[in-house]
Amino acid sequence: MKKRTLILLGAAGVGIGAAAVHSYLDLMYKQTIPKGPAARIQELTDNGDLQDLADMCAENMKWVDEKGLEIIDMKSDRGENLKGYLLLCENVSKTFCVFAHGYRADHRGDPANFYKYYYDKGINFFACDHTSAGASEGDWVGFDYYESQDLMKWVNYLIERFGNDIKIILHGVSMGGATVCKMASSVPEQVKVIVADCPYTSAVDEFTAVANSAGIKYTTPYLLSMINFLNKRLAGYDLKDTDVRESVKNSKVPMLFVHGGSDDFVPTRMGKELFELCGNEKDLFIVPPALHAESVVKDTEGYYKKLDEFLGKYL
Repeated sequence: MKKRTLILLGAAGVGIGAAAVHSYLDLMYKQTIPKGPAARIQELTDNGDLQDLADMCAENMKWVDEKGLEIIDMKSDRGENLKGYLLLCENVSKTFCVFAHGYRADHRGDPANFYKYYYDKGINFFACDHTSAGASEGDWVGFDYYESQDLMKWVNYLIERFGNDIKIILHGVSMGGATVCKMASSVPEQVKVIVADCPYTSAVDEFTAVANSAGIKYTTPYLLSMINFLNKRLAGYDLKDTDVRESVKNSKVPMLFVHGGSDDFVPTRMGKELFELCGNEKDLFIVPPALHAESVVKDTEGYYKKLDEFLGKYL
């Protein structure tokens, strides 16, 4: 092989490696670096269609801000300070919704559209900022691996504070949906139902789907292999451990799966697959026109009605 060819191959390898490193930081590291390839891929799949969701969250948070939230601090097993936010009903209630937000969101994002719904039903509402999100510490996104561990600590905090006789609903959206799915086989008896809105089957599946939707197909396995190599050494976990299938299959509680029928970010097929796998009582609510995390926007009344029905049956 000619020297020039070797140099070109070496340069190409360095370029791919650099792209993989920056893509990894885009995906996993807290948002303090310039946008790289992975962030740009996400932008290619975002046509501004989710503005209605952002507007709905902002509007609903006005009501929450008027009520006020109790802010709680807790240390993760990794030594990070995490922030929790609690809204207690005016009348004493022994039922709690524990809500898990999505990727790059916080307690003012996905949870915003459910504070008032649960409060009006006489259900206390707890949301948190996951690791590396909002006001919580942490450098690396866990893609449900760390988030599920931390949320279990929050669940145990509520049990210890409010008593063994409380009832808990786990509700999550997107990465939060995967987070509550990851917990399904190991929840304590106080958890009665789980609502998983647009969950992915695993981070590997999700990264592959996003890359493929952006036209990156043949090199995806190699990029993911490099990203996971970095992740195991920097963030401290294997992306394969974000797979939620086994936990859903062995769920201890009934599960409601919600998904947008037009979701091309976390494909609808992932929610349907998890519904089919669920080994407990279950239900599936598809909102045909909804994009990712948009079901509550496109069919607010239908979503809340389905929640009423599901919670009334199992809570």
